[in-house]
Amino acid sequence: MALTVDYRVLSLLALLCWGAWGFATKLVSRSQPAEGVAFWSTLASMLPVTLFALLGGASRWVRPAPLALASGLAAGVASVLFYVAIRKGPASVVMPLTGMYILIPALLGFIFLKEPVTVTHVLGLVCAGLAVFFLTR
Repeated sequence: MALTVDYRVLSLLALLCWGAWGFATKLVSRSQPAEGVAFWSTLASMLPVTLFALLGGASRWVRPAPLALASGLAAGVASVLFYVAIRKGPASVVMPLTGMYILIPALLGFIFLKEPVTVTHVLGLVCAGLAVFFLTR
């Protein structure tokens, strides 16, 4: 299923969805155990992902599937750690801190995928790091 919408629009829509997810997660985590919140949230997320895969014909096994599986396992472990952290700590600290995962693929993309590094990119990453530093104080 090819989404013909510009990647920036898709990114902004994802941002809004992630924001709604983060806020709702903190709300429900205030009164519910992390295990239950993680389970129900992850279960619900499987519906759009499954539809996306089935409609796009990408549900068959392909050569890069092992890397995709490893990626999913990393996301699962990160989710468990996140849900426990959000249950224990303030959203104003946990969300920005865990949101800094963006630095890792950005830096690895520069190093291993030879993606272009511009002054703007470097400044953006530094500002993101500074934002988290100040938000977690």
